[in-house]
Amino acid sequence: MHALALNAPEPAFDDLPDEAAAARAVRDISERFGKLGAEITDISGRIGDVTRNLDGQTHGLHRVVTAVDQVSRANRSIQKAAEGAQSTASAVRQGLERVTGAVRLGLNAAQSDIEALSLGAQTISQALAQAVADAHKVRASSDAIQSITREIQLLSVNAGVEAARSGTAGRGFAVIAAAVKHLAEQTREATALSSRQLEALVKSVDLLAIKSDENALTARRASDESQSIAQQIGELDSFSRSVVELIGDIDAISNPTRENAVAFAKVGEDLRALVDGVDHSSENLVKASQRTDALVSISEGILGTIAASGVRTAQSELIATAMETAARIGGLFETALDRGALTLADLFDENYQPIAGSDPVQHMTRFVDLCDRVLPPIQEPLLASNRRIVFCAAVDRNGFLPTHNAKYAHPQGPDPVWNNANCRNRRIFDDRTGLAAARNRKPFLLQTYRRDMGGGQFLVMEDLSAPIMVKGRHWGGFRFGLNV
Repeated sequence: MHALALNAPEPAFDDLPDEAAAARAVRDISERFGKLGAEITDISGRIGDVTRNLDGQTHGLHRVVTAVDQVSRANRSIQKAAEGAQSTASAVRQGLERVTGAVRLGLNAAQSDIEALSLGAQTISQALAQAVADAHKVRASSDAIQSITREIQLLSVNAGVEAARSGTAGRGFAVIAAAVKHLAEQTREATALSSRQLEALVKSVDLLAIKSDENALTARRASDESQSIAQQIGELDSFSRSVVELIGDIDAISNPTRENAVAFAKVGEDLRALVDGVDHSSENLVKASQRTDALVSISEGILGTIAASGVRTAQSELIATAMETAARIGGLFETALDRGALTLADLFDENYQPIAGSDPVQHMTRFVDLCDRVLPPIQEPLLASNRRIVFCAAVDRNGFLPTHNAKYAHPQGPDPVWNNANCRNRRIFDDRTGLAAARNRKPFLLQTYRRDMGGGQFLVMEDLSAPIMVKGRHWGGFRFGLNV
């Protein structure tokens, strides 16, 4: 930033003629306004930079506030979920305790009954086994009795034969033989009936013994399964204890979450207050930027008025050069049209075609080739003619700069920052200063602005432009970029 020289000692104009003193005063005022305009432009640009940075920070703060609100809502949701889970877990624990207690009581009673049943079934099975053994013994005895009965029958038959053979002497023996035979037949019949009944009894006892063994086996399995159920009840008790521990863990989570929710709510309030302050500061900066823009316009208007008054100032020679150069370029364009090098539609082509891969973006139009041929012989000598001239170039009415000075028309490389400073041809400069210079139709326009050199670097400059007219139509303007 350049220091103002508004407090410099006043020049002594008393020794000069009135007209010379007035001209000297006007030139001095013009120089001071030029410096003032440069300072105001620099301040305005810096305010704009701060405003843009503050806007970016404001957007960031809004995003942070939104994120904090989201986290706060999430914390509240987690807190509610934790409280709900805690309530549910408590209910589950109580239910488990009731169910476990009831099942344990019922199982203990059932297990005692099953053990008694198993023991009784085993006792019955043993008794039935003994009864089966006794029944088989009885059947063996019955078989022996039947065998004896058959022997007695045979003996009675033999005795009857012998009694008949003995005649009268054997009559008594025959009576005994007949009685023995009758007794043997009765014994045989009774023994046969008893044998059949005993056989049926043995079968029934055998079947009952088999069923008893099966019942005893079932009772043993039931007893074993009751032991397994008891083990599962133990596991259920362990699960109930785990639920109790889970409730404790939920408490440990719920309490910090509740504290986080409170803390985030406080942070959200603080951030919202900060955002309100930043928004208010942004509004003030916007107003300050508008005021400085107005001051720049007033300063530019005063400089233009002084320059147009006919009093020679530091810009007078350059103003005349700019106007002459603009007229010369317009004449060259008209000559090219008359020769048929291109049409009027070509010269006023606004179909800007982006050059693929360029960064910053460069464009092509149908009049670029003509500008590349006729403009460098005019622009390059002017660039070297005055140390104040930083650049000089022709732009169309939309700010498109087809052909720049050679020092600013290098082929682009991979670095956009370097490209922005060194590859400024084929670019559209539609900022406030660029569009004002491109669309001005007054004899000349003098502006003060900050030139973006890329990478956050700016240079405060004066822009002097004059309109380029082609066959009565406004094509654009010829621009000087001047050091202040």
